[in-house]
Amino acid sequence: MSSSHGGCFSLLKFLVFTVNFILWLVGLGVLGVSLWLLFDSNLYLQTGADQKTDYYLGTYILLGTGALVTIMGFLGCCGAWKQSSWMLGTFFAFLLIIFFVEIGVGIMIYFHGAPIEDFIKTSVRQTVQHNYNENNTAAMMTFDKIQEGLECCGNDGPKSWIKSTFNNYNFEGEELGLATSTEFYSIPRSCCRRQETTDCSNSLKLAPQQIPSEAVLWRAGCSQALAQLTEDNLIYVLGALAAVALMEIFGMMCSLCLCCAVKRIEDLKA
Repeated sequence: MSSSHGGCFSLLKFLVFTVNFILWLVGLGVLGVSLWLLFDSNLYLQTGADQKTDYYLGTYILLGTGALVTIMGFLGCCGAWKQSSWMLGTFFAFLLIIFFVEIGVGIMIYFHGAPIEDFIKTSVRQTVQHNYNENNTAAMMTFDKIQEGLECCGNDGPKSWIKSTFNNYNFEGEELGLATSTEFYSIPRSCCRRQETTDCSNSLKLAPQQIPSEAVLWRAGCSQALAQLTEDNLIYVLGALAAVALMEIFGMMCSLCLCCAVKRIEDLKA
Protein backbone atom coordinates (compact mmCIF):
# COMPACT_ATOMS: atom_id res chain seq x y z
CA MET A 1 0.00 0.00 0.00
CA SER A 2 1.51 3.41 -1.01
CA SER A 3 2.04 6.22 1.53
CA SER A 4 -0.77 8.34 0.01
CA HIS A 5 -3.18 5.42 0.09
CA GLY A 6 -2.05 4.59 3.63
CA GLY A 7 -2.65 8.20 4.70
CA CYS A 8 -6.14 8.22 3.20
CA PHE A 9 -6.92 4.89 4.85
CA SER A 10 -5.73 6.15 8.25
CA LEU A 11 -7.76 9.36 7.88
CA LEU A 12 -10.87 7.38 6.91
CA LYS A 13 -10.35 5.01 9.82
CA PHE A 14 -9.96 7.95 12.21
CA LEU A 15 -13.13 9.65 10.91
CA VAL A 16 -15.24 6.51 11.22
CA PHE A 17 -13.91 5.79 14.72
CA THR A 18 -14.45 9.38 15.96
CA VAL A 19 -18.00 9.69 14.59
CA ASN A 20 -19.00 6.36 16.05
CA PHE A 21 -17.37 7.05 19.40
CA ILE A 22 -19.52 10.19 19.67
CA LEU A 23 -22.53 8.13 18.58
CA TRP A 24 -21.73 5.53 21.25
CA LEU A 25 -21.54 8.24 23.97
CA VAL A 26 -24.88 9.70 22.81
CA GLY A 27 -26.43 6.22 22.95
CA LEU A 28 -25.16 5.69 26.50
CA GLY A 29 -26.59 9.08 27.48
CA VAL A 30 -30.02 8.21 26.05
CA LEU A 31 -29.88 4.83 27.81
CA GLY A 32 -29.08 6.53 31.12
CA VAL A 33 -31.96 9.01 30.78
CA SER A 34 -34.46 6.30 29.79
CA LEU A 35 -33.43 4.06 32.73
CA TRP A 36 -33.77 7.02 35.09
CA LEU A 37 -37.28 7.73 33.75
CA LEU A 38 -38.15 4.04 34.06
CA PHE A 39 -37.03 3.55 37.66
CA ASP A 40 -37.66 7.00 39.19
CA SER A 41 -40.80 6.41 41.27
CA ASN A 42 -41.33 10.14 41.89
CA LEU A 43 -41.76 10.89 38.19
CA TYR A 44 -44.09 7.92 37.81
CA LEU A 45 -46.26 9.00 40.72
CA GLN A 46 -46.48 12.54 39.33
CA THR A 47 -47.92 11.19 36.10
CA GLY A 48 -51.69 11.08 35.84
CA ALA A 49 -53.44 7.70 35.75
CA ASP A 50 -54.58 8.28 32.18
CA GLN A 51 -50.98 9.01 31.11
CA LYS A 52 -49.12 6.09 32.70
CA THR A 53 -49.43 3.91 29.58
CA ASP A 54 -48.06 6.72 27.38
CA TYR A 55 -45.32 7.35 29.95
CA TYR A 56 -44.12 3.75 29.86
CA LEU A 57 -44.50 3.50 26.07
CA GLY A 58 -42.44 6.63 25.50
CA THR A 59 -39.81 5.49 28.00
CA TYR A 60 -39.46 2.05 26.36
CA ILE A 61 -39.19 3.65 22.91
CA LEU A 62 -36.44 5.91 24.28
CA LEU A 63 -34.74 2.89 25.86
CA GLY A 64 -34.85 0.93 22.58
CA THR A 65 -33.51 3.92 20.64
CA GLY A 66 -30.63 4.35 23.10
CA ALA A 67 -29.78 0.65 22.95
CA LEU A 68 -29.79 0.67 19.14
CA VAL A 69 -27.61 3.79 18.93
CA THR A 70 -25.19 2.32 21.51
CA ILE A 71 -24.89 -0.95 19.54
CA MET A 72 -24.36 0.98 16.31
CA GLY A 73 -21.66 3.14 17.86
CA PHE A 74 -19.95 0.07 19.32
CA LEU A 75 -19.97 -1.77 15.98
CA GLY A 76 -18.64 1.29 14.15
CA CYS A 77 -15.87 1.92 16.68
CA CYS A 78 -14.76 -1.73 16.86
CA GLY A 79 -15.06 -2.14 13.10
CA ALA A 80 -12.79 0.86 12.48
CA TRP A 81 -10.32 0.00 15.24
CA LYS A 82 -10.01 -3.71 14.45
CA GLN A 83 -10.53 -3.20 10.70
CA SER A 84 -13.40 -5.69 10.76
CA SER A 85 -15.32 -5.73 7.49
CA TRP A 86 -18.34 -7.56 8.95
CA MET A 87 -18.69 -5.04 11.82
CA LEU A 88 -18.47 -2.13 9.41
CA GLY A 89 -20.93 -3.82 7.08
CA THR A 90 -23.38 -4.41 9.94
CA PHE A 91 -23.03 -0.78 11.03
CA PHE A 92 -23.72 0.37 7.45
CA ALA A 93 -26.82 -1.86 7.27
CA PHE A 94 -28.15 -0.51 10.60
CA LEU A 95 -27.62 3.09 9.48
CA LEU A 96 -29.23 2.44 6.10
CA ILE A 97 -32.32 0.89 7.74
CA ILE A 98 -32.66 3.83 10.14
CA PHE A 99 -32.30 6.29 7.27
CA PHE A 100 -35.10 4.65 5.28
CA VAL A 101 -37.30 4.41 8.39
CA GLU A 102 -36.84 8.16 8.95
CA ILE A 103 -37.81 8.84 5.35
CA GLY A 104 -40.88 6.62 5.72
CA VAL A 105 -41.95 8.31 8.96
CA GLY A 106 -41.44 11.73 7.36
CA ILE A 107 -43.61 10.79 4.37
CA MET A 108 -46.30 9.35 6.66
CA ILE A 109 -46.38 12.49 8.81
CA TYR A 110 -46.47 14.72 5.71
CA PHE A 111 -49.44 12.95 4.13
CA HIS A 112 -51.38 11.79 7.19
CA GLY A 113 -50.26 13.90 10.13
CA ALA A 114 -52.21 16.89 11.42
CA PRO A 115 -50.72 20.37 10.85
CA ILE A 116 -48.32 21.43 13.59
CA GLU A 117 -50.53 24.33 14.66
CA ASP A 118 -53.57 22.05 15.12
CA PHE A 119 -51.44 19.58 17.08
CA ILE A 120 -50.21 22.36 19.39
CA LYS A 121 -53.74 23.71 19.97
CA THR A 122 -55.07 20.23 20.77
CA SER A 123 -52.18 19.50 23.18
CA VAL A 124 -52.49 22.83 25.02
CA ARG A 125 -56.28 22.52 25.33
CA GLN A 126 -55.88 18.96 26.69
CA THR A 127 -53.33 20.18 29.24
CA VAL A 128 -55.44 23.13 30.42
CA GLN A 129 -58.73 21.25 30.60
CA HIS A 130 -57.62 17.85 31.93
CA ASN A 131 -53.91 17.47 32.79
CA TYR A 132 -53.21 20.59 34.87
CA ASN A 133 -54.22 19.50 38.38
CA GLU A 134 -52.71 18.57 41.73
CA ASN A 135 -52.62 14.87 40.77
CA ASN A 136 -50.24 15.66 37.92
CA THR A 137 -47.59 17.97 39.35
CA ALA A 138 -45.21 17.27 36.44
CA ALA A 139 -47.73 18.76 33.98
CA MET A 140 -48.35 21.70 36.32
CA MET A 141 -44.66 22.54 36.63
CA THR A 142 -44.09 22.25 32.88
CA PHE A 143 -47.08 24.37 31.91
CA ASP A 144 -46.25 26.98 34.55
CA LYS A 145 -42.82 27.36 32.94
CA ILE A 146 -44.48 27.74 29.52
CA GLN A 147 -46.88 30.44 30.80
CA GLU A 148 -44.08 32.33 32.53
CA GLY A 149 -41.61 32.02 29.65
CA LEU A 150 -44.00 32.84 26.81
CA GLU A 151 -46.02 35.39 28.83
CA CYS A 152 -49.32 33.66 28.10
CA CYS A 153 -52.25 32.26 30.03
CA GLY A 154 -54.36 29.16 29.45
CA ASN A 155 -55.43 27.86 26.08
CA ASP A 156 -56.74 31.11 24.57
CA GLY A 157 -56.65 33.45 27.58
CA PRO A 158 -57.40 33.49 31.33
CA LYS A 159 -61.06 32.53 30.90
CA SER A 160 -60.07 29.16 29.39
CA TRP A 161 -59.35 28.06 32.98
CA ILE A 162 -63.08 28.08 33.76
CA LYS A 163 -63.51 24.71 32.02
CA SER A 164 -60.69 22.76 33.66
CA THR A 165 -60.16 20.02 36.22
CA PHE A 166 -58.00 22.62 37.99
CA ASN A 167 -61.34 24.26 38.89
CA ASN A 168 -63.20 20.94 39.31
CA TYR A 169 -65.24 21.55 36.19
CA ASN A 170 -67.86 18.84 35.57
CA PHE A 171 -67.13 17.70 32.01
CA GLU A 172 -69.43 14.70 32.36
CA GLY A 173 -72.27 16.97 33.39
CA GLU A 174 -71.62 19.18 30.37
CA GLU A 175 -71.90 16.16 28.06
CA LEU A 176 -75.21 15.21 29.70
CA GLY A 177 -76.53 18.76 29.38
CA LEU A 178 -76.43 19.48 33.12
CA ALA A 179 -75.66 22.90 34.54
CA THR A 180 -71.95 23.39 35.18
CA SER A 181 -71.85 27.05 36.21
CA THR A 182 -69.47 28.20 38.94
CA GLU A 183 -69.44 31.32 41.10
CA PHE A 184 -65.68 31.81 40.95
CA TYR A 185 -62.80 30.16 39.17
CA SER A 186 -59.09 30.09 40.00
CA ILE A 187 -56.21 31.06 37.74
CA PRO A 188 -52.63 29.75 38.21
CA ARG A 189 -50.14 32.27 39.58
CA SER A 190 -47.95 31.64 36.54
CA CYS A 191 -50.49 33.71 34.55
CA CYS A 192 -49.56 36.82 36.55
CA ARG A 193 -47.35 39.49 35.06
CA ARG A 194 -45.72 40.02 38.48
CA GLN A 195 -46.24 37.12 40.85
CA GLU A 196 -44.85 39.02 43.85
CA THR A 197 -47.70 41.57 43.81
CA THR A 198 -50.62 41.47 46.25
CA ASP A 199 -53.06 40.53 43.50
CA CYS A 200 -51.11 37.35 42.82
CA SER A 201 -49.73 36.51 46.25
CA ASN A 202 -53.21 35.54 47.40
CA SER A 203 -55.52 33.01 45.77
CA LEU A 204 -56.36 34.47 42.37
CA LYS A 205 -60.10 34.02 41.82
CA LEU A 206 -62.39 35.67 39.28
CA ALA A 207 -66.09 35.57 38.52
CA PRO A 208 -66.94 34.10 35.08
CA GLN A 209 -68.51 37.38 33.95
CA GLN A 210 -65.54 39.43 35.18
CA ILE A 211 -63.10 40.74 32.56
CA PRO A 212 -59.55 39.67 33.52
CA SER A 213 -57.30 42.64 34.25
CA GLU A 214 -54.67 43.11 31.55
CA ALA A 215 -52.48 44.93 34.09
CA VAL A 216 -52.39 41.82 36.31
CA LEU A 217 -52.65 38.82 33.94
CA TRP A 218 -51.20 37.81 30.62
CA ARG A 219 -54.05 37.99 28.13
CA ALA A 220 -52.55 36.02 25.21
CA GLY A 221 -53.34 32.31 24.92
CA CYS A 222 -50.52 29.76 25.05
CA SER A 223 -51.78 27.93 21.93
CA GLN A 224 -51.04 30.95 19.75
CA ALA A 225 -47.80 31.75 21.59
CA LEU A 226 -46.46 28.19 21.17
CA ALA A 227 -47.57 28.06 17.52
CA GLN A 228 -45.76 31.35 16.86
CA LEU A 229 -42.63 30.12 18.65
CA THR A 230 -42.66 26.93 16.57
CA GLU A 231 -43.11 28.88 13.34
CA ASP A 232 -40.29 31.28 14.23
CA ASN A 233 -37.88 28.40 14.98
CA LEU A 234 -39.05 25.97 12.30
CA ILE A 235 -36.09 26.84 10.08
CA TYR A 236 -33.70 25.77 12.87
CA VAL A 237 -35.56 22.50 13.37
CA LEU A 238 -35.45 21.77 9.65
CA GLY A 239 -31.77 22.71 9.60
CA ALA A 240 -31.05 20.30 12.47
CA LEU A 241 -32.95 17.49 10.70
CA ALA A 242 -31.05 18.18 7.49
CA ALA A 243 -27.75 18.13 9.40
CA VAL A 244 -28.65 14.76 10.96
CA ALA A 245 -29.55 13.36 7.53
CA LEU A 246 -26.26 14.61 6.05
CA MET A 247 -24.31 13.10 8.95
CA GLU A 248 -26.03 9.76 8.41
CA ILE A 249 -25.22 9.83 4.69
CA PHE A 250 -21.63 10.84 5.47
CA GLY A 251 -21.37 8.03 8.03
CA MET A 252 -22.70 5.48 5.54
CA MET A 253 -20.27 6.62 2.85
CA CYS A 254 -17.27 6.55 5.19
CA SER A 255 -18.14 3.16 6.67
CA LEU A 256 -18.77 1.69 3.21
CA CYS A 257 -15.47 3.05 1.85
CA LEU A 258 -13.57 1.79 4.89
CA CYS A 259 -15.29 -1.60 4.65
CA CYS A 260 -14.29 -1.90 0.97
CA ALA A 261 -10.72 -0.86 1.78
CA VAL A 262 -10.47 -3.41 4.60
CA LYS A 263 -11.95 -6.10 2.36
CA ARG A 264 -9.41 -5.28 -0.35
CA ILE A 265 -6.54 -5.53 2.16
CA GLU A 266 -7.85 -8.90 3.40
CA ASP A 267 -8.04 -10.15 -0.20
CA LEU A 268 -4.46 -9.02 -0.87
CA LYS A 269 -3.23 -10.80 2.26
CA ALA A 270 -5.01 -13.96 1.19
